[in-house]
Amino acid sequence: MASATMLDTALAAEAAFYRAFELGDPEAMMSVWADLPEVRCIHPLGTLLTGPAAIRASWVELFRAQLPRRFEIERVNVVRAGDLAVHTVYETISLPLQRQRFPPLLATNVYRESRGEWRMVLHHASPVGAVEAAPSFDLNESNATRH
Repeated sequence: MASATMLDTALAAEAAFYRAFELGDPEAMMSVWADLPEVRCIHPLGTLLTGPAAIRASWVELFRAQLPRRFEIERVNVVRAGDLAVHTVYETISLPLQRQRFPPLLATNVYRESRGEWRMVLHHASPVGAVEAAPSFDLNESNATRH
């Protein structure tokens, strides 16, 4: 489970998000999300999910298939303004036991800082046709990370 010290930066919150995703752990996943009615999530080709209950239910369903997952996160663009941080990343998911690697998804992860903790308020992932070299912006945090 993510603690306040683990979520002291938006990058730490993002690392906790992908770690929970790899583990298939709904409790760890929801510990990354803000407990606010306006949180939003859009899974690839999915509908808009609003609020913690709907988002939690989606992760529980997604994690029902207990498959080991690995993520490669590339080309992180970080934009931070006040209490918000917007990260745009390419996610490449692989299923090691099935020896499957999927084409990258483009994801936008938005985090809000409150009382020294960064929590996710939006995750939107979508398939992309081609991965383009994108400029990285370093406004207050590291501009690149690999998980």
